[in-house]
Amino acid sequence: MHKQQKTPTPRFCNQLTLIVTTIFIAGLTATLFQYGKLPTSIPILQSFTSNQAQFGPKIAIFYLPFVALMLFLLLHYLEVKAAYPVQRKNKPVLSHVQRQNGILTFCLIKNSILLYFTYSLLNDLMIAFGHNRILQQWQAYVFLVLLFIIFISGIFRGLLLDKKVKS
Repeated sequence: MHKQQKTPTPRFCNQLTLIVTTIFIAGLTATLFQYGKLPTSIPILQSFTSNQAQFGPKIAIFYLPFVALMLFLLLHYLEVKAAYPVQRKNKPVLSHVQRQNGILTFCLIKNSILLYFTYSLLNDLMIAFGHNRILQQWQAYVFLVLLFIIFISGIFRGLLLDKKVKS
């Protein structure tokens, strides 16, 4: 039995990751430039249904980008691990197309999360400076639906590929 090779990441994923990472870095850079102008106490936890917010120190503006970066790195790690053939108990090693499906799914999820969190960061900056919010309740729901669609379509595509490999 010959050893399977690592599945390369699709060029689309590398380009998408580069674009989204650039947008995230730009948002973080904008926040760093505006940090000195922020009030000492900023809204850190807002409700979508009311204008009431909890306030905290201005350093809290970096909490969301930190969480976004940690999620991005975790999903990037999983994306890289999905590229390698792994021996599964009582099951054959995933095929090249099945691993590519996993890579693509992790790629889309990690970039969607990073992009949404960057948008949320800019929303937090706007609110901290006393402007109207740019992130509306419906946009959060659309984001969650998008993540659900990406996740479920990755699962269904994986199941279809699994059936195709078996037949």
